[in-house]
Amino acid sequence: MTSKSTTRLFSLRALCAALLGLTAVLGLMSAPAQADVTTSPVHIWASQVRVRQCASTTCALASQERLTNVTVQAFCQRWGDRVTDGSYYNHYWVEIITPQGWLGWVSAVYVSGGSNDGPVPGVRVETDSSPVYCEYP
Repeated sequence: MTSKSTTRLFSLRALCAALLGLTAVLGLMSAPAQADVTTSPVHIWASQVRVRQCASTTCALASQERLTNVTVQAFCQRWGDRVTDGSYYNHYWVEIITPQGWLGWVSAVYVSGGSNDGPVPGVRVETDSSPVYCEYP
């Protein structure tokens, strides 16, 4: 599968998740328990932040879009590869929808409100013992 088709697949999955949530709200069908599409707004404070297909700097880009000083919707966050930028560092990665509608991951280093190596406040955290499941790897 090419990077372009993989990226489209992630965007299609995001659209399907949003439609599942909408139909569940409208009572047309019930969404599966793990398909919770609850989001929280988060602010990306840095410039030219890349959006990845998974919680690692080694993952392919989810899109060519780069985020600069923008608020996006976050689904959840999980522990991943450590990212360091100056005096900031974090292992948490946040699953977001970009302004152009792509689903992907950004390091919590670039999200306002958190602390070094801590989760971003207000965004659900996936752990081995939590009921939160980040839908897309």
